[in-house]
Amino acid sequence: MKTKLLLVSVAFFAIQLGFAQEVKPIMKDSTSIFPIAISNQKIVEKDALKEKAEAEKALKAAENDRKKAQKEQDKAEKSRKKAEKAKDKEEKARNKAQKARDKAAKKAEKQEKQIAKADKSIDKLNSKLDKAEKQLDKMQTKLDKSISRGKLSEVDIQKETVKVTKQQLKVKELEADIVKAQKKLEKLER
Repeated sequence: MKTKLLLVSVAFFAIQLGFAQEVKPIMKDSTSIFPIAISNQKIVEKDALKEKAEAEKALKAAENDRKKAQKEQDKAEKSRKKAEKAKDKEEKARNKAQKARDKAAKKAEKQEKQIAKADKSIDKLNSKLDKAEKQLDKMQTKLDKSISRGKLSEVDIQKETVKVTKQQLKVKELEADIVKAQKKLEKLER
């Protein structure tokens, strides 16, 4: 066991020596040391400048990406607001159209009621006219019978004639009212 351990350690050292790099001796001469130090320093400075330039490029790229993202976000916000405004405008137009339909329906309903009312008014006036004409005919026949029998005096005849004339005026007024009501109905039906 001791021999195995010894052989492994010797093999380990041999492998280490085989892979070891040769160290160059540094000259003590000041002329040879100085250019090496300067070249090393220049290499370090170049590397630092390259890294700084890469860092600046990365910062600029990050800033540009941030600006692009901000622009995209602003565009998205604007389009969202525009869509919202369009939606609101459409909703208002829909409400306005609904109100106009409701108003038109109410107006039509009101007009129908007015037409029905005018029809009833014409019917009432026609029935009144019929009654007034019947009454006028009765009064006229009664007056004619009384005159033909000779039962009435001149004063009574004049009184009855005035009553008949009043009834005739009433009939004419009713006829004029019917004409007015028919004109109103025609106007409403247009």
